Amino acid sequence: MFLRVVLLTVCSFLITVSFAQDITGTWSGNYEKKFLTPTPQKLIVEIFIQNDSIITGATHLYYKNSKYEHYKINGIFRSKDSTVFFSEDSTISVRLGFMASNCLGNYTMKLLVTDTLMRLTGRWKDNSRAFLHCPSSGVWLEKKLDKINPPQPEKKDALPIEDNRLKRNVDIQSLIEINESEKDSIKVEIYDNGVIDNDSVSVYHDNTLLVHKQMISLKPITFYISLNKENPLSKIKMVAESMGTIPPCTAFMIITTRKKKYEVNLSSNFTSNGSIEFFLKE
Repeated sequence: MFLRVVLLTVCSFLITVSFAQDITGTWSGNYEKKFLTPTPQKLIVEIFIQNDSIITGATHLYYKNSKYEHYKINGIFRSKDSTVFFSEDSTISVRLGFMASNCLGNYTMKLLVTDTLMRLTGRWKDNSRAFLHCPSSGVWLEKKLDKINPPQPEKKDALPIEDNRLKRNVDIQSLIEINESEKDSIKVEIYDNGVIDNDSVSVYHDNTLLVHKQMISLKPITFYISLNKENPLSKIKMVAESMGTIPPCTAFMIITTRKKKYEVNLSSNFTSNGSIEFFLKE
């Protein structure tokens, strides 16, 4: 009986540790406030983990008066000592106003875990080598832990192949901000971008399959999505099923809301899913 209790305790501990080390997801936080340095209202960081250690994703900084900064990130997670390092290496979109400049930086952070929360704390440092650059700052991020469920017996072929393809790297190639009044019945049309070469795709809104293995051409593939406040950040992900005769798989998307129209080029391959991200404004 004692041995059984010990084994159950050890298994429970290992499950908890394994769960705690999964840093994939959306984190919320901010930078420490400094005199004469503008601080965003909030910092949102999306982290995706590849091969248990490689970080990709995006940082989103939101300021007053609809100003923002959006960057792609790359980095590494060392589970051995719970350290996280990632760098803002390219710009998705920036709006800061007249005479304001942006700075891309590096984040060096340490992971702390409680029963209900995961917290990253550390520093942000400008990655520019110029003499005049943005000052370093403390930074923190938090992500709530979901309730841990006991492990279930593995079912053979439980996941369809389409779900496994969602595990490819997510490449955020465009970001669109949507007002509350435009969040419903957003029309999306997908065309081949260039020569019709038999590109075939599946399309997901977050993890919901909307288009399954269809060839893109001059005739649009059309569907509608809606956004909600519970998930202000959502994505359309284009999964390449075939890359035709001219790799990679490329598409031209027209996204129409009640007030605006957006045109976006998207590219995917067998290792990376091209993605458009939507942010629902408060």
